[in-house]
Amino acid sequence: MRQQPKYIPFIAFAVLVLLQWPASYLIQFYSLAGGILLNEAALVLGIPLLISVCWRLPKSDCFPFKKPVLKDIFWLVIMTVALAVIIDYLTFLSEKIWPLPEAVRQMLEKIMAISSFEDGVFRLVLICALPAFCEEFFFRGYFQNSLARFWNPKIAWVVTAVAFTLIHGIPWYWHLYFILGLYLSWLMWIKNNLWFPILAHFINNSWTFLNHLAGHKQEIWQTTDNLVMLISVFAFGLATARFAQKRT
Repeated sequence: MRQQPKYIPFIAFAVLVLLQWPASYLIQFYSLAGGILLNEAALVLGIPLLISVCWRLPKSDCFPFKKPVLKDIFWLVIMTVALAVIIDYLTFLSEKIWPLPEAVRQMLEKIMAISSFEDGVFRLVLICALPAFCEEFFFRGYFQNSLARFWNPKIAWVVTAVAFTLIHGIPWYWHLYFILGLYLSWLMWIKNNLWFPILAHFINNSWTFLNHLAGHKQEIWQTTDNLVMLISVFAFGLATARFAQKRT
Protein backbone atom coordinates (compact mmCIF):
# COMPACT_ATOMS: atom_id res chain seq x y z
CA MET A 1 0.00 0.00 0.00
CA ARG A 2 1.40 3.42 -0.98
CA GLN A 3 0.85 6.47 1.20
CA GLN A 4 -1.53 8.93 -0.45
CA PRO A 5 -0.14 12.51 -0.48
CA LYS A 6 -2.13 15.01 1.59
CA TYR A 7 -3.04 17.13 -1.42
CA ILE A 8 -4.68 14.36 -3.47
CA PRO A 9 -8.17 14.64 -1.85
CA PHE A 10 -8.20 18.39 -2.59
CA ILE A 11 -7.11 17.87 -6.19
CA ALA A 12 -9.86 15.27 -6.55
CA PHE A 13 -12.38 17.75 -5.17
CA ALA A 14 -11.12 20.56 -7.45
CA VAL A 15 -11.40 18.30 -10.51
CA LEU A 16 -14.92 17.33 -9.45
CA VAL A 17 -15.91 21.00 -9.08
CA LEU A 18 -14.53 21.91 -12.52
CA LEU A 19 -16.34 19.01 -14.16
CA GLN A 20 -19.66 20.12 -12.69
CA TRP A 21 -19.95 22.73 -15.43
CA PRO A 22 -20.19 20.36 -18.43
CA ALA A 23 -22.38 17.97 -16.44
CA SER A 24 -24.78 20.79 -15.49
CA TYR A 25 -24.88 21.99 -19.09
CA LEU A 26 -25.79 18.49 -20.25
CA ILE A 27 -28.53 18.23 -17.61
CA GLN A 28 -30.10 21.60 -18.45
CA PHE A 29 -29.98 21.55 -22.23
CA TYR A 30 -29.69 17.97 -23.45
CA SER A 31 -30.44 15.03 -21.17
CA LEU A 32 -31.39 14.99 -17.49
CA ALA A 33 -30.69 11.28 -17.13
CA GLY A 34 -27.48 11.40 -19.16
CA GLY A 35 -26.14 14.40 -17.24
CA ILE A 36 -26.91 12.94 -13.82
CA LEU A 37 -25.45 9.56 -14.73
CA LEU A 38 -22.30 11.22 -16.07
CA ASN A 39 -21.92 13.39 -13.00
CA GLU A 40 -22.80 10.87 -10.29
CA ALA A 41 -21.64 7.52 -11.66
CA ALA A 42 -18.67 8.55 -13.81
CA LEU A 43 -17.35 11.51 -11.79
CA VAL A 44 -18.52 11.49 -8.18
CA LEU A 45 -18.20 7.72 -7.90
CA GLY A 46 -15.51 7.17 -10.51
CA ILE A 47 -12.89 9.62 -9.19
CA PRO A 48 -12.48 8.05 -5.72
CA LEU A 49 -12.55 4.57 -7.21
CA LEU A 50 -9.77 5.52 -9.63
CA ILE A 51 -7.69 7.07 -6.85
CA SER A 52 -8.19 4.07 -4.58
CA VAL A 53 -6.92 1.76 -7.34
CA CYS A 54 -3.96 3.98 -8.28
CA TRP A 55 -2.83 4.45 -4.69
CA ARG A 56 -3.94 1.00 -3.54
CA LEU A 57 -5.96 2.45 -0.69
CA PRO A 58 -7.49 -0.07 1.74
CA LYS A 59 -11.19 -0.35 0.91
CA SER A 60 -12.14 -1.07 4.52
CA ASP A 61 -10.61 2.26 5.59
CA CYS A 62 -11.88 4.52 2.82
CA PHE A 63 -15.18 2.83 2.13
CA PRO A 64 -16.29 1.08 5.34
CA PHE A 65 -19.51 -0.79 4.63
CA LYS A 66 -20.65 -2.71 7.71
CA LYS A 67 -23.86 -4.48 8.60
CA PRO A 68 -25.95 -1.86 10.44
CA VAL A 69 -27.76 -2.58 13.69
CA LEU A 70 -31.56 -2.40 13.40
CA LYS A 71 -31.82 -0.15 16.45
CA ASP A 72 -29.42 2.34 14.88
CA ILE A 73 -31.46 2.34 11.66
CA PHE A 74 -34.62 3.08 13.66
CA TRP A 75 -33.09 6.14 15.35
CA LEU A 76 -31.45 7.22 12.10
CA VAL A 77 -34.82 7.36 10.31
CA ILE A 78 -36.40 9.42 13.10
CA MET A 79 -33.38 11.71 13.26
CA THR A 80 -33.25 12.26 9.50
CA VAL A 81 -36.98 12.88 9.02
CA ALA A 82 -36.93 15.34 11.94
CA LEU A 83 -33.98 17.17 10.39
CA ALA A 84 -35.73 17.21 6.99
CA VAL A 85 -38.74 18.91 8.57
CA ILE A 86 -36.49 21.44 10.32
CA ILE A 87 -34.69 22.18 7.03
CA ASP A 88 -38.07 22.64 5.32
CA TYR A 89 -38.95 25.38 7.80
CA LEU A 90 -35.50 26.93 7.51
CA THR A 91 -35.93 26.92 3.72
CA PHE A 92 -39.22 28.81 4.11
CA LEU A 93 -37.61 31.42 6.38
CA SER A 94 -34.53 31.67 4.16
CA GLU A 95 -36.58 32.37 1.04
CA LYS A 96 -38.35 35.20 2.85
CA ILE A 97 -34.96 36.89 3.19
CA TRP A 98 -33.21 35.66 0.03
CA PRO A 99 -35.79 34.45 -2.51
CA LEU A 100 -34.82 31.77 -4.98
CA PRO A 101 -34.69 33.20 -8.55
CA GLU A 102 -37.59 32.05 -10.68
CA ALA A 103 -35.28 30.53 -13.29
CA VAL A 104 -33.60 28.36 -10.65
CA ARG A 105 -36.96 27.39 -9.17
CA GLN A 106 -38.26 26.33 -12.58
CA MET A 107 -35.11 24.28 -13.20
CA LEU A 108 -35.57 22.42 -9.90
CA GLU A 109 -39.24 21.82 -10.62
CA LYS A 110 -38.38 20.48 -14.07
CA ILE A 111 -35.94 18.00 -12.53
CA MET A 112 -38.61 16.72 -10.11
CA ALA A 113 -41.56 16.74 -12.54
CA ILE A 114 -42.97 13.33 -13.51
CA SER A 115 -45.37 12.18 -16.21
CA SER A 116 -46.33 8.71 -14.92
CA PHE A 117 -45.85 6.29 -12.03
CA GLU A 118 -42.99 4.59 -13.87
CA ASP A 119 -41.37 7.96 -14.47
CA GLY A 120 -41.74 8.71 -10.76
CA VAL A 121 -39.94 5.50 -9.80
CA PHE A 122 -37.22 6.27 -12.34
CA ARG A 123 -36.78 9.80 -10.93
CA LEU A 124 -36.68 8.42 -7.39
CA VAL A 125 -33.72 6.27 -8.36
CA LEU A 126 -32.09 8.93 -10.55
CA ILE A 127 -32.29 11.99 -8.29
CA CYS A 128 -32.65 10.40 -4.85
CA ALA A 129 -30.92 7.01 -4.65
CA LEU A 130 -28.04 7.48 -7.12
CA PRO A 131 -26.78 10.81 -5.71
CA ALA A 132 -27.15 9.50 -2.15
CA PHE A 133 -24.85 6.55 -2.85
CA CYS A 134 -22.33 8.26 -5.13
CA GLU A 135 -21.96 11.51 -3.17
CA GLU A 136 -21.56 9.73 0.14
CA PHE A 137 -19.02 7.39 -1.47
CA PHE A 138 -16.94 10.42 -2.44
CA PHE A 139 -17.46 12.81 0.48
CA ARG A 140 -18.03 10.72 3.59
CA GLY A 141 -16.12 7.72 2.26
CA TYR A 142 -13.03 8.87 0.36
CA PHE A 143 -12.75 12.59 1.22
CA GLN A 144 -13.57 12.61 4.94
CA ASN A 145 -11.63 9.43 5.71
CA SER A 146 -8.61 10.67 3.75
CA LEU A 147 -8.56 13.98 5.63
CA ALA A 148 -9.00 12.20 8.97
CA ARG A 149 -5.68 10.45 8.39
CA PHE A 150 -3.83 13.78 8.35
CA TRP A 151 -6.01 16.03 10.52
CA ASN A 152 -8.15 15.83 13.63
CA PRO A 153 -11.28 13.81 12.71
CA LYS A 154 -13.52 16.69 13.83
CA ILE A 155 -11.74 19.07 11.46
CA ALA A 156 -12.13 16.52 8.67
CA TRP A 157 -15.83 16.34 9.55
CA VAL A 158 -16.34 20.11 9.16
CA VAL A 159 -14.13 20.50 6.06
CA THR A 160 -16.04 17.67 4.37
CA ALA A 161 -19.33 19.44 5.16
CA VAL A 162 -17.97 22.63 3.56
CA ALA A 163 -16.83 20.74 0.45
CA PHE A 164 -20.22 19.02 0.20
CA THR A 165 -21.88 22.44 0.39
CA LEU A 166 -19.75 24.01 -2.33
CA ILE A 167 -20.33 21.19 -4.81
CA HIS A 168 -24.04 22.04 -4.90
CA GLY A 169 -24.47 24.88 -7.35
CA ILE A 170 -27.35 26.68 -5.65
CA PRO A 171 -25.83 29.38 -3.39
CA TRP A 172 -29.28 30.39 -2.11
CA TYR A 173 -29.36 27.06 -0.28
CA TRP A 174 -25.70 26.74 0.71
CA HIS A 175 -26.38 27.30 4.43
CA LEU A 176 -28.97 24.50 4.30
CA TYR A 177 -26.60 22.16 2.45
CA PHE A 178 -24.02 22.93 5.12
CA ILE A 179 -26.40 21.83 7.88
CA LEU A 180 -27.15 18.63 5.98
CA GLY A 181 -23.45 18.13 5.26
CA LEU A 182 -22.54 18.49 8.93
CA TYR A 183 -25.16 15.92 9.83
CA LEU A 184 -24.02 13.40 7.22
CA SER A 185 -20.37 13.87 8.15
CA TRP A 186 -21.26 13.43 11.83
CA LEU A 187 -22.95 10.11 11.03
CA MET A 188 -19.77 8.91 9.40
CA TRP A 189 -17.61 10.19 12.25
CA ILE A 190 -19.73 8.64 14.99
CA LYS A 191 -20.30 5.21 13.39
CA ASN A 192 -17.66 4.82 10.65
CA ASN A 193 -20.18 3.04 8.45
CA LEU A 194 -21.02 4.41 5.00
CA TRP A 195 -24.48 2.84 5.03
CA PHE A 196 -25.70 5.40 7.57
CA PRO A 197 -24.94 8.62 5.63
CA ILE A 198 -26.10 6.92 2.41
CA LEU A 199 -29.45 5.98 3.97
CA ALA A 200 -29.84 9.42 5.58
CA HIS A 201 -29.02 11.16 2.30
CA PHE A 202 -31.54 9.00 0.46
CA ILE A 203 -34.26 9.73 3.05
CA ASN A 204 -33.59 13.46 2.81
CA ASN A 205 -33.69 13.44 -1.00
CA SER A 206 -36.83 11.31 -1.06
CA TRP A 207 -38.55 13.56 1.48
CA THR A 208 -37.96 16.59 -0.74
CA PHE A 209 -38.99 14.76 -3.91
CA LEU A 210 -42.17 13.19 -2.51
CA ASN A 211 -43.22 16.42 -0.81
CA HIS A 212 -42.87 18.18 -4.15
CA LEU A 213 -45.00 15.55 -5.88
CA ALA A 214 -47.63 15.84 -3.13
CA GLY A 215 -47.76 19.59 -3.63
CA HIS A 216 -46.74 20.41 -0.06
CA LYS A 217 -45.42 23.96 0.00
CA GLN A 218 -44.99 26.29 2.95
CA GLU A 219 -46.84 29.52 2.17
CA ILE A 220 -47.30 31.10 5.61
CA TRP A 221 -46.13 30.38 9.15
CA GLN A 222 -49.09 29.30 11.25
CA THR A 223 -49.41 28.65 14.98
CA THR A 224 -49.31 24.89 14.43
CA ASP A 225 -45.95 25.27 12.70
CA ASN A 226 -44.41 26.33 16.01
CA LEU A 227 -45.55 23.04 17.54
CA VAL A 228 -44.32 20.97 14.57
CA MET A 229 -40.95 22.70 14.70
CA LEU A 230 -40.69 22.14 18.46
CA ILE A 231 -41.56 18.44 18.13
CA SER A 232 -39.05 18.04 15.28
CA VAL A 233 -36.24 19.63 17.31
CA PHE A 234 -37.09 17.43 20.31
CA ALA A 235 -37.27 14.27 18.15
CA PHE A 236 -33.97 15.12 16.49
CA GLY A 237 -32.26 15.70 19.83
CA LEU A 238 -33.63 12.50 21.37
CA ALA A 239 -32.80 10.36 18.33
CA THR A 240 -29.31 11.86 18.11
CA ALA A 241 -28.58 10.99 21.75
CA ARG A 242 -29.85 7.44 21.29
CA PHE A 243 -28.03 6.93 18.00
CA ALA A 244 -24.73 8.12 19.45
CA GLN A 245 -24.94 5.81 22.47
CA LYS A 246 -22.21 3.22 22.56
CA ARG A 247 -23.42 -0.33 22.96
CA THR A 248 -21.99 -2.27 25.88
